[in-house]
Amino acid sequence: MLPATMNSYSIIFFFNNKLLAGSILLITFFNFYAGLSGLLAVLATVLIANSMGLDKMTLKAGLYSFNALLTGIGMGTFFAPSLVYFCLLLIASLVSLLLSVTIGGSLYKHGLPFLSIPFVITFWLILLPSSQFENLGLTQQSIYWMNNVYAIGGNSLLNVIHSLDTLPVNDIVGIYLRSISSIFFQDNLISGAIIAIALLICSRITFSLTLIGFLTAYLFARVSGSAAASITYYNIGANYIMVAIAIGGFFVIPSAYSYLWTIILVPVTSLILLFLSKLLGFINLPVFSLPFSIVVILFDYFLLLRKKPSKLILTPIQYYSPEINLYTFTNNEARRSNFLYFPFHLPFWGEWTVTQGHDGQHTHKGDWGKAYDFMLFDDESKTYNSNGSQCEHYHCYNKPVVAPADGTVEYLIDNIDDNEIGQVNTTNNWGNSIILRHLPGLYTQLSHLKKGTFKVAKGDFVKQGDLLAHCGNSGRSPEPHLHFQVQTLPLMGSRTIDYPIAYYNEKEESGLQLHQFCRPVEGALVSGIKTNSLIKKAFEIIPNTLLKYTYLNEIGHLKTEQWEAYTDDYNNKYLYCKETESSAYYINDGSMFYFTAFYGNHKSLLYYFYLSAYKVFLGVPEGEKLRTAMPLNVIRNKKAAIVVHDFIAPFTNFIRVWNTIETDNSGNNSADTVILKSDIRMTVFRKTTIESNSIITLNMNGILEFEYESHKTKIQAKWLNS
Repeated sequence: MLPATMNSYSIIFFFNNKLLAGSILLITFFNFYAGLSGLLAVLATVLIANSMGLDKMTLKAGLYSFNALLTGIGMGTFFAPSLVYFCLLLIASLVSLLLSVTIGGSLYKHGLPFLSIPFVITFWLILLPSSQFENLGLTQQSIYWMNNVYAIGGNSLLNVIHSLDTLPVNDIVGIYLRSISSIFFQDNLISGAIIAIALLICSRITFSLTLIGFLTAYLFARVSGSAAASITYYNIGANYIMVAIAIGGFFVIPSAYSYLWTIILVPVTSLILLFLSKLLGFINLPVFSLPFSIVVILFDYFLLLRKKPSKLILTPIQYYSPEINLYTFTNNEARRSNFLYFPFHLPFWGEWTVTQGHDGQHTHKGDWGKAYDFMLFDDESKTYNSNGSQCEHYHCYNKPVVAPADGTVEYLIDNIDDNEIGQVNTTNNWGNSIILRHLPGLYTQLSHLKKGTFKVAKGDFVKQGDLLAHCGNSGRSPEPHLHFQVQTLPLMGSRTIDYPIAYYNEKEESGLQLHQFCRPVEGALVSGIKTNSLIKKAFEIIPNTLLKYTYLNEIGHLKTEQWEAYTDDYNNKYLYCKETESSAYYINDGSMFYFTAFYGNHKSLLYYFYLSAYKVFLGVPEGEKLRTAMPLNVIRNKKAAIVVHDFIAPFTNFIRVWNTIETDNSGNNSADTVILKSDIRMTVFRKTTIESNSIITLNMNGILEFEYESHKTKIQAKWLNS
């Protein structure tokens, strides 16, 4: 209940942050009955929502109750406390909840937020018929809010507060601070200053957006001459500044383009505000924050309907922090192949050479340009032995062809004879072929196969690596080779699409080089990866698996954490630690184990494991370092540099964070044990420092132990076999 209550305050600015929540809670009590009404409305809403069995995660985030908070503060500002008043407050809280759930459910189906619409409608429902309640009167508490200060601290506190509120600040600064405070129906410098400072501490991006929203609104009003109608403190705070925060850094990944659109949308908000003010003025209803909600919902929906994301990227995973949203997205963009592409592997065993790649000079042109041809070469760089006059002379002829990924046999041809060397069959261009369906709209075609070697039939389900047929010389094939392409249709010879191979090794002078989601180039000697059975088994964390570790924490106390593996409603896997209420989401695609997100306590053992095993290659060769980008927010000890970086992060980056991990068994004498070493490095203007080191020890039972050491933290955790 406490997290849901506190988040009801901070979520108004799109945060789940205790400092911001406490600051807002404090300033609401500058008008005592407004603060009390807001708190009572939140508590009532949380209790009702919890008793009705509404989604606990949504409730905990404050999404069901923040509209009730705004309604309560508004009612406490305008109406005098009485029995009738508190009865109406309870009714208003219930109505706000009903509207939040109903409107939210309708808009969420389209991926849209409901924002403060429930608050506006609820307050209208109270305000318009308020004159019909004889025992409900208006209050002047908001006008004489200093009386509340006097009641709390007497003359001494009153003098201090009065001095602060009448400081000779610049007019523009004063308008900005009062506009921030007006979001909570106040008009004083102190409230605005407290919230502005809390926003600055919580998020430099959000703070800068409040300035941009304010200045754009102020300048536009002055230039357009609409100041008298649209430049009130409340309109600046609850509409213009909130539009800037929402579009500039919450619903959209912060960037130069999101900042630019913030500047564009503030005048749009002003136009809508002026229109609604005139329209609603006929029935004496205030506009409140309705223009903000309309503009943000319209723009969000506009962005959702685009076919191509372009420069404005809607936030894919919401962390309730513009910085974390930005850094995580930037990091995932570097790792985007893992998320964007279905993993295809090489369709053969051993080392083959790419004889024709994408847009090759022979047959890979136009609609059929994004394909691969593979052949086998010997040590003398020849594709055949003897004189090469027969198919059997060629090294790749009759070699196994395997499934590049899990799928279903959609179509096959197995009745075309092999060509004589140098001849081609243009009547049956593709020769014996097989088409596999992997996902709706995603197929692979393997062609020029040998007649009579097919091991599967139409409709069969195959696993990645299963034997399909053997390489032949049928169709338009002057000599034996394997043709492989990815397409969107189940038709033979469909238009190819540009699609990478998930993981493969390329033989170079320095040894084998691992490639991830790349496109092999012509002439490359490539081979499929081989997984290390011990590493693969250790990181094969299936749902309902329970991992229990004991460790010495930072102050030397022996503690125990247990993690249980679950899957969420979207079939995403995650580890959950009940002791710290932390979750770490992960993916294991059979070749890589990697974490995608962490939520919870950054001092939990699970978090240190998240950092240590951020991305693990499940294969060989040993000794190869795997380098992966990490989000900047994982660095906790370089506060000053990161705070400065936050201000310019939407425009440019001068800090990068990387994780490297390798298998290191140099000092390990046991064949039943594998040691993984990883570190996290931060680069600032080309100067690189090591921020942490980790060692993970694996055996046939799983992850036996791991160590994590940074500048301030040293953790040694051991697996408890239960």
